[in-house]
Amino acid sequence: MKYLNNKWIFLVLGLLAGTLIGVKCFQKSSPDTLSEASTGASSQESTQQDIEVLTEENTVIAYIKEHHELPAYYITKSEAKKSGWNPSSGNLCEVLPGKAIGGDKFRNRENQLPRGDRYYEADINYQCGRRNADRLVFTKDGKVWITKDHYKTFQEK
Repeated sequence: MKYLNNKWIFLVLGLLAGTLIGVKCFQKSSPDTLSEASTGASSQESTQQDIEVLTEENTVIAYIKEHHELPAYYITKSEAKKSGWNPSSGNLCEVLPGKAIGGDKFRNRENQLPRGDRYYEADINYQCGRRNADRLVFTKDGKVWITKDHYKTFQEK
């Protein structure tokens, strides 16, 4: 009889332990499962908010002044096109989430900026979709200008 009682005790303890382990496993996987299931609109909104913050003009200006280059989340137009970006459709956030266009050479054809430097351009204040008119132009030694009218006028920063 004593042997039978011990068997029941171990059986009950085993069931309790199994139940607790199962609950813990479910709790750990539940948030991941929920977030994986809710991809789509919410992840696109998150990416859009992220890129808006990352390309905010003061954020990019500060980075260039300190590092003399663009942050790693910028990608040239040719690199983006190779990955499926179509400028006219404004699909950058869908094709390359978390990326913005920047790093291409700026020619300074109108000579509005000082002569003799090499200039590079980048989108600022980017919101997913088609690119806006806001650009940043910079040199590798940390000089920065912004234009909010697509290169018609510049403001040194």
